[in-house]
Amino acid sequence: MHRFARIIAILSALLCMAACQAAVQQQEQKKAEIHYYNTTVDRERILISTGDLSNPHEKLGDLSYTEPLNADTIDSTHINNKLRTMAIDKWGTQVDALIDVKSTPNADATMLTASAVAVRVIGDCDFCRHNYTPEETK
Repeated sequence: MHRFARIIAILSALLCMAACQAAVQQQEQKKAEIHYYNTTVDRERILISTGDLSNPHEKLGDLSYTEPLNADTIDSTHINNKLRTMAIDKWGTQVDALIDVKSTPNADATMLTASAVAVRVIGDCDFCRHNYTPEETK
């Protein structure tokens, strides 16, 4: 009888450890999905505009960078991604849009300067990031 109780206790402990391990793995997966969302999907929600924005907004600040001019750096996707990264690093989820986006080569066409104004939309909008926090990723 004593031996039977010991076997039951060992089996119970093994089942408990397996359940705990599954729960930890599920939490890790959820964290990975949220990280993916924050770094990939949500960044694409930042509106890019070469002009102003019709929605009421407040200026967060100016962004600019300069880098050597070549076929890759002059590409608008490269410029937009770099400006988005800079905006997220500086203002996090508060930045909803980058307006007045410009890119200009220097006089001897060796360097490119890109700039934008980061803004937060006042009120609701269909692309806003400032009032959304991903709690669950499905």
